[in-house]
This record gives sequence, C-alpha cells and structure tokens, in this order.
Amino acid sequence: MMGSTATNRAALILASTLLPSAGGFAFKTPQLELPDLFNPFSSSTRTFSYTHLECNGQLWQATNGNDKVSVVIDPLASQLDFGIPWGYRANKQTLSEDATIDLICDANPSHCLLTMGLDDHTHLPTLARVQERLPDLQYIVAPSCRAKLLEFGLGADRITVLDHGESCDLSDGASVRATEGALVGPPWQRRENGFLLRLDGDGDDLSVYYEPHGDVVMKNIAGLRADVMVSPVTRQSLPAQVPAGGQFTLVYGGDRTLEISESLGAEVIIPLGNGALDVDGPLAGLVAAEGGVDDFERLVSRRNEGGRSRIRVEKASPGVCSLAACR
Repeated sequence: MMGSTATNRAALILASTLLPSAGGFAFKTPQLELPDLFNPFSSSTRTFSYTHLECNGQLWQATNGNDKVSVVIDPLASQLDFGIPWGYRANKQTLSEDATIDLICDANPSHCLLTMGLDDHTHLPTLARVQERLPDLQYIVAPSCRAKLLEFGLGADRITVLDHGESCDLSDGASVRATEGALVGPPWQRRENGFLLRLDGDGDDLSVYYEPHGDVVMKNIAGLRADVMVSPVTRQSLPAQVPAGGQFTLVYGGDRTLEISESLGAEVIIPLGNGALDVDGPLAGLVAAEGGVDDFERLVSRRNEGGRSRIRVEKASPGVCSLAACR
C-alpha cells in the first residue's frame, strides 16, 4: 500500500493536469478553402487543417493568401506517467511513438507551441525525439515551460516565452498571441497559457484559438476573436469517488467551450480528443469524465436551432487530417 505522502503527491500532480486532448496538420493533405465573407470576389484563400496526435498533441497548417504557417502543439509520442509510473501510466490507443514522430517531422513545423510545463503538454521524451530530426525547431511557450526546457538542454535563443497578452511573429503575416489559460495550482498561482494564431493575408485575417482546459476568465477574452477553436468537450473532475458537488474540476466541458466560442465568434469548433489514452495504475481511477463529442454536438444543435449561434463541430481522428471550414 502506498504511503499517504506519496499518494497525496500523485493526486496533486493529476489534479494539476489535463489528461488527453487533440491535434495536428499536414502540408501534403488537401486544404479546404475558407472564402472571404465580405468580398466574395476576392482572390484571397484561407485554409486550415488539423491532425490529431492523441493526448494534447496537435499539428496545424494554415494558409491565408500568400502567408503560410506550420506548427506543432503540446506533442506526446510515448508513455505519459508524470514521473510516477508506479501510480499512473497512460499510453496512446492509435498512433505508435514512431508514427507520431514521423507525422510531426514530415510536416516540418517552424515552431512548437507549449501551453503548460506539465508533462502532458511539455513531454521531454517526445521533444528529445523531435529534436533529433528538427534541430532548428523554435519554441513558443508559457512561462512555466522555460526552466524545464533549459534544463533539458535547449538554448535560450530557441525559446520565446510569452506572458498573457504578449505576441510574437512566426513569419511575415503570421503571429501568435498568448492568452490567459488554466489555473492548475492554488488560486494565487499564475494561470497557464492559451494561444491565438493569426494570419493576416490579403483579405480577412484567419485566426485559430486553443486552450486545453476550457478554463478561462470570460471577461479577459472579451476582446479576442477566432474563426476556429480547439477546446475540450469532456468535463474531467477529481476525485471520481465523490458526488459531483464535491469534485474539483480539472478540465471544463462542452458548456464552457460553447460559451467561449460564442464570445470569440468562432464558426468551427474542433473537440479535443481528451479520452484517447489507455490508462492504468492505482491512481488511474481518480478522475471522473462526463460528456463527449456526441453530447456536445446535440448541445450545439440546440443552440443553433435557437438562432443564438451558427457553429459547426468538426471531429478529428488520430493521425487523420481534418479540414475546418469557415464561411
């Protein structure tokens, strides 16, 4: 039997983290055009494609006119155990480690975006494999990631830390802005990051928003907008053995995602695949999950029928490029 100190430490680690999510893109796959709503005769072409890598891993490719961007986000290729393999072990259901690394490296991203320093977002065994094949990859990260990456051996010149509200350029016409994200510790701890990717293009801009916990202060995103949003739709709470009223929410679900999307004006929502892990170990049963993609689609359908929204849900499968269409 585990001692109480070890058990509490492991529970705290799990309570501070999102388990699975979604992701990705690929240059070799077909792109879906996102027409300019305000000028139907414009020659500007907006495209976005996404590949789910399981857990929080994602690949994005976006094009707006002559501007293109390719990024990998929160990648995970091998076992996730938060440094406590005796208590918790999670492995992906579909993509092997080699297949995941190949998908990432074949896409040749210019940047890696890391939303949190926790292992399910900044997974050093995965980054080591990527580093072997993409030695020039640049990193745009939350402040909680910096020390971990430096200790890992990345040079400071390859790490850009963005605090809330700060932005940096990926290329001409493409930028990333850090938004206020999840609170994964005590109330006085700094919140982690979400990211808003923007391509200016020749006509309308194209913007994509991602925050992995659906945990935001709504008034603090009131001035932001996005065409596409990647967000969880399954609520995850701790501990699983108590009534819902006494649980602590780790990851917010479909209700919160819909609220965020309406604030941002998003037309397309890609649900995070936050159930796509095989989990075992004595701590595996601590987290309770509620809701899923089907439930979220029904929620969106009811909202659309009421005339309050015009939102479409785009589901993603691991390793398969999904095409997110906007009007």
